[in-house]
Amino acid sequence: MKNVRIGTRGSKLALYQAYRVKEELEAHFPKITFTIEIIKTKGDIILDVPLSKIGDKGLFTKELETAMFNNEIDMAVHSLKDLPTTFPEGATLGAVLQRGDVRDALISSDNRTISSLTKKDVIATSSLRRKAQLLRINKDFKIVEIRGNVNTRIRKMEEGFCDVMVMAAAGLQRLEMRSYISELIAPELMIPACSQGAIGVEIREGDTFISGLLSKINHEETFIMTSAERAFLKTLEGGCQIPVGSYTRIEDGQFHITGFISNIDGSVFLKDSASAPLDQANQVAIELAQGLYNHGGKEILESIRNHNFIKEHLRVPVGNKLVISTRALDSGDTLNDMLQKHGIKTLALPMIEIVPTVLTEEGIDLVQSLTHFEWIFFTSRNGVLHFFKHLLDVTGSTFLPKRIKIATIGTKTAAELEYYGYAPDFLSGGNNAEELIDNFSKIYNPQNKKIFLALGNLAGDTLNNNLCNGNYVKRLNVYNTLKPKFVDPAILEIIKLKRYDFMVFTSPSTFYNFCALQNDIELHSLKIASIGITTTKVIRNAGIEPVLTAKKSTAEGLVDDIIAYFDKHK
Repeated sequence: MKNVRIGTRGSKLALYQAYRVKEELEAHFPKITFTIEIIKTKGDIILDVPLSKIGDKGLFTKELETAMFNNEIDMAVHSLKDLPTTFPEGATLGAVLQRGDVRDALISSDNRTISSLTKKDVIATSSLRRKAQLLRINKDFKIVEIRGNVNTRIRKMEEGFCDVMVMAAAGLQRLEMRSYISELIAPELMIPACSQGAIGVEIREGDTFISGLLSKINHEETFIMTSAERAFLKTLEGGCQIPVGSYTRIEDGQFHITGFISNIDGSVFLKDSASAPLDQANQVAIELAQGLYNHGGKEILESIRNHNFIKEHLRVPVGNKLVISTRALDSGDTLNDMLQKHGIKTLALPMIEIVPTVLTEEGIDLVQSLTHFEWIFFTSRNGVLHFFKHLLDVTGSTFLPKRIKIATIGTKTAAELEYYGYAPDFLSGGNNAEELIDNFSKIYNPQNKKIFLALGNLAGDTLNNNLCNGNYVKRLNVYNTLKPKFVDPAILEIIKLKRYDFMVFTSPSTFYNFCALQNDIELHSLKIASIGITTTKVIRNAGIEPVLTAKKSTAEGLVDDIIAYFDKHK
């Protein structure tokens, strides 16, 4: 039986969309097996920076496209509004499912409406399009940036980060979270993003088999409307960095479109509408966009781009510095990217390799019996990542039982958890298992609890030893930390000749494995930057004093301290 692989991001909403596609295909082709493959994108990894500052819509699609071209998946499911208007060579749009709600929604915990908001209210949104239209309604609105999945944003609102939020209605409706919507905003008041509410399926160009499958689930009217909206957007060269949007409808065989372009604060707002027969939908959308462009849109685009260009070039690079990172090569690692943004050259000399474990029958039984547990503990980002991979493989989804609560160490672990649509019920501010146990016990005094530990093979027995007294505890190693299979001799020669400025160690394992290499590098001469005190203790035990130890044991904290050191020693 043929297996067709459907690629998707791993968030709850993305998985909902992928399963929609899977279910519709299965209904038409019961003799074909369809499986879901999770691919993480750059937009899922960088959650602390506004979308408008980190690039274009490709943030959420490029890794999926790479997997498709590498024949790791056969199709990629997207929120259609995330897809760039120009496909990479060799890719095309295979189908669009029947559209959901196109409107934006106001989210609040006290039934607020747009008309009831005042300048005292804090309104959160991730969209420049929404921000511009909100400021057009009231130029005194206080608007803040918010990132993260739907659950994370709602949690932030409930914790007081903002009073209300504006989000796409379709996402909340698909996640059965309609109760948080206090107002569905009419598109005449807030024009939606182009293609909002639609699910698109990207395929390899020329793949007639997959194209034939998708032709059975393509919704023709939605395809016509969203294609025209994408043509409108492409003509204006719009993206995350420009407030632009459109909405369309089909009535009595006629196509109708309304579109706008605006500056960031909504003070210059260009809007127009047009109609045409269905077979001219794309052409009339392009003409509408050209009209807006020629009547002030060009000046708006140039102003926004000049502003972004100036801001980008105000950053003063460090320059002429080389940092060697021993961190594992990982799509979730932003350390090198952050250093490079400061003009620092980086080289990767990974001293560990992270791989998922092969589950035994006992491990599979444990994953299948999650409903028996009350708590699950994660101590690392890799623990979360590989646990959910196993969960998907074993159960076919990444959904946890509703009763289970989650305890984690650190913000990176929590951020990885949020990617899958969950927030920790307990987040330890410490960096190790001892502090997690101490902090957790002060609040919960665990007794007679059923606890699941999702750990790596090198994690010690601290959690198990401390929790097993009076509790039912099961541990599953969900990933293994291994020595690297290959070490680049050219980089070792750079270290030997001391032609670098810092060598970064981000865990005890990276240091142990480097020391175990058979080479003639003088360890005591290493210029070391350590990610935190746990790693520094190991390095000191070897008789070496790091040049610096990050005050905050995160990649961001390490980068900040490296930059500060370079600035101080110019």
